[in-house]
Amino acid sequence: MPKPLRVSLTLSGGASLGAYQAGATAALLVALEHVRDEHGVDVHVDAIGGASAGAIVGMMAAYSLLEGVSGCDVLHEAWVERVSIDTLLRRNSRGPLSLEGVRAELPDMLREGKRASRQEHPLMLHVSLTGLRGLTYDLRGLRSDEPVPAVTYADWKDFELRPGGGPGQFFEPRLASPLDAVLASASHPGAFAPRVLDRREDRDEYERQGITNLPRSGWLWYSDGGLVQSEPLGRTVAAARRFEGTKDAHRLTMLIDPRGEEPTDAEEWSDRDYDATWAGGMSRALEVLPEQSLYEDLRKLQRDNRRVEWMGDLLDALDGCVDEQAAGALREVLGRIASERAELRGDDEIEVDRDASASELLRQAIGEISGLAGKEPVAVDLISPLLLAEEAHVGDLLAGDLLGDFGGFLDADLRRSDFALGYACGLAWAPEGLAACGLDDDAVKGACEAVESSMPEDWHEVRRGEAQERDLPWRARLRLAHFMLRGVRALMR
Repeated sequence: MPKPLRVSLTLSGGASLGAYQAGATAALLVALEHVRDEHGVDVHVDAIGGASAGAIVGMMAAYSLLEGVSGCDVLHEAWVERVSIDTLLRRNSRGPLSLEGVRAELPDMLREGKRASRQEHPLMLHVSLTGLRGLTYDLRGLRSDEPVPAVTYADWKDFELRPGGGPGQFFEPRLASPLDAVLASASHPGAFAPRVLDRREDRDEYERQGITNLPRSGWLWYSDGGLVQSEPLGRTVAAARRFEGTKDAHRLTMLIDPRGEEPTDAEEWSDRDYDATWAGGMSRALEVLPEQSLYEDLRKLQRDNRRVEWMGDLLDALDGCVDEQAAGALREVLGRIASERAELRGDDEIEVDRDASASELLRQAIGEISGLAGKEPVAVDLISPLLLAEEAHVGDLLAGDLLGDFGGFLDADLRRSDFALGYACGLAWAPEGLAACGLDDDAVKGACEAVESSMPEDWHEVRRGEAQERDLPWRARLRLAHFMLRGVRALMR
């Protein structure tokens, strides 16, 4: 019998490229459902984290898992058929586009989804946010006389969601629900006005994090979460750790990234004679920011994995060498760590077992000092267009990356192409990816067949990845003109 499988899923921002993420997520959900229902593997998703469009896809995936609807159907319906420029162009909006149509239609669409089996375990939904006010916290220990104040604009909201908890846990209360949080995370400043959230119930959590200036009102305005944390990998892994779960389990962290480019996809930026324009440089710089953030998170996970292994080796080497007379001193050290860490970061208290041996106390002390307490090695895998790129560039595969990634909102055929591309990438990942999770050959083969048989469209038949602005149909061009006119009006208000 294979080990239990615990999955964390992280989804990046990308405006209309959310269609790609929706397709890849749909394929993954089909595979996991088949493995669970047809092969009896104990598999569930512990956490889903997302920013911007990825936050919307993540919430829809969480709803599908916990409320028992077909994730493949609702994601395809939402990201191919529903989320168009017509939905986003609403009268009296405060920006060129509005997400109010999404807020109005999404709950009913999810409730009406085709029924499927559900996950019988809770999950954490992590939503990345960019705060427009800024929050101050004190960095103690940098100066001997007083703390140094620092300001952060990176914010987030975690929701613990329960199986069968009903739609209310996703859509209520208004301005404090998961739906409101993901819409705030998706409010790209290039098209949408900021959105306000009610954070009054989070005051204690802010204080534990060391925030000193949460406004008395408890209301905060937010913009696109992808501006400061496009793919919140580290925080999603941390959210998953809130569920202790089975110790002897395979833990997989999945990244879904519609870009996933390599330097060879941008060779012009190493050509001295390249005619670098202002617009081209700005576009490239905006592409670099999320990839750099993801790189930093991946490096941190790599370092943590190594340190967990080294800590285990060190403790094994010291096993039996620690005198029991050291137990009292180790308890004092742990007490001091608990006191000072609570003062520095507002962390929860450290529980010290009064009956623990000196070796056990040493293990705990090293874990707390290193920041590795409770951590286990994390396996990370990626679904991106690189799985199908071969000799082509990622930009030649994606269809909706026109006009700053908003092109897909103008034409359903572009969204259909990107959804099918994401699904095809999920299918390409499945054979080796699932096998690496310790699943037997029959389970892997059956899951791949299930993904293939559930494929809404063949990517090769609907592919539009090489489309340019000039290839847009006249209806899409009229919508683009309407969007630009709305933008001018919004600027003049």
